[in-house]
Amino acid sequence: MMRIPAAASLSLALALALATSPGAARADAIDDYINTEMTRQHIPGLALGIMQHGQLIRAQGYGFANLEHSVPVHPDTVFETGSVGMQFTAVAVMLLVEDGKLQLDDPLRKYLPQAPRTWAPITIRQVLNHTSGLPTTPNGEFRRDYTDDELLNIIYKQELNFPAGTHWSFSYTGYLVLGMLIKKATGESYADLLTRRVFAPLGMRTIRVMDYLAIIPNRAAGYELRNGELRNQEWVSPTANSTADGPFIFSVLDYARWDAAIGHKILQPPSWALIAQPAPLSQGRTYPYGFGWYLGHDADQEIWRHAGSWQGFQSFAIRYLGNQLTVIALTNSDNANPTSIVRHVAGMLYPRLAQPAAAPIEDREPKLTEHIETVLQQIGAGHPDYGDFAFISRSEFAESMSENQKFLTSLGPRRELALFAHKQQGNEQVYHYRARFDHGLCDLILAITLTGKISRFDLTRSEDWSGPLQE
Repeated sequence: MMRIPAAASLSLALALALATSPGAARADAIDDYINTEMTRQHIPGLALGIMQHGQLIRAQGYGFANLEHSVPVHPDTVFETGSVGMQFTAVAVMLLVEDGKLQLDDPLRKYLPQAPRTWAPITIRQVLNHTSGLPTTPNGEFRRDYTDDELLNIIYKQELNFPAGTHWSFSYTGYLVLGMLIKKATGESYADLLTRRVFAPLGMRTIRVMDYLAIIPNRAAGYELRNGELRNQEWVSPTANSTADGPFIFSVLDYARWDAAIGHKILQPPSWALIAQPAPLSQGRTYPYGFGWYLGHDADQEIWRHAGSWQGFQSFAIRYLGNQLTVIALTNSDNANPTSIVRHVAGMLYPRLAQPAAAPIEDREPKLTEHIETVLQQIGAGHPDYGDFAFISRSEFAESMSENQKFLTSLGPRRELALFAHKQQGNEQVYHYRARFDHGLCDLILAITLTGKISRFDLTRSEDWSGPLQE
């Protein structure tokens, strides 16, 4: 374990402060918890970072960065981070807004004139906060290299999922397009811009865009759990590893330097305020996502959070603004749940941040639950009804339902479905169900539109019927 700030040495005052910090006081309990979870979740390696008041109070590696060579994880081990990296792309865009080279309400077609006319209403702001209607993922081949124009032409041929500004839906494609927009506006890649204006000034030494061919010191290997066996991650093309939807690699030490800058450095205060604004929707409502961050409120304070998933890696970072506390976990397994680990560690540091145990609530809409049971049966049988869903193109629907069918099939027959939470979010009602199957548990989060259609349908494996609910 290392307890170091951004600089290489500690002042006596800082050393004394760290010695009495929550991270220091409960180090053994955190170690025990993480080691237990890594065994239970079959996680080869994990790096944990805890920052408070702009200082790194705990940086520690657990397990192995590389199983084939038995290389342990250290605080300077670099992991692929997936969508956690979107926060950097958002900052790159805001730098150009401050420079006067872009405006948030500029239409995308101002910079991408070859885009279809259906893109005309889409603004840069809507791409940043995922209300653009752009496809979730580009319909390309992960093992093929593309030029920017080739990839854009593939995206141009896809249907939009909904009219811009009417709905929120996470879009990797949107941030991929932002990276190309940055290059067209500046002649410089988003990665080069970030290196020059963000990473180098902050002393972030390890962060870079993923590159399988490069010699990268302290790089962790990614693993996929298949039929109870860990296997090396699959290979994807350099294109798939270099777009602006988040394929960065970095260490928790570098993230600590970045965390100390959030809200204070690189950008002007008005730009940071825009990053923290919820996404505006039609009918005067908002969705709790800013620019590269999910926004929330818990334990009487604002929370910024984001997860990432890519090629045998899972990551999660959360910022508790009231406590000025940030916790991040980087893992090298596609089966890992760093969200639950990070939230639990935060609760160990400050009990008021602990998430409560979950339990079924009164179901006041039994007809809806009956309908959801029918939908689950249809998906499991391979015959989902597209008419039950909204804000998704037929091509994305087919791909998504195919994955859902595989997941449900792996769980076996369903024995129980119960409602655990219900709230309004944006223009929709959101329901959190938990289901018990012969071979495990799963969570189902779905959103219902004003017209009764399903606009969100997320299935994830769960380990504990009473375990805390995750967004």
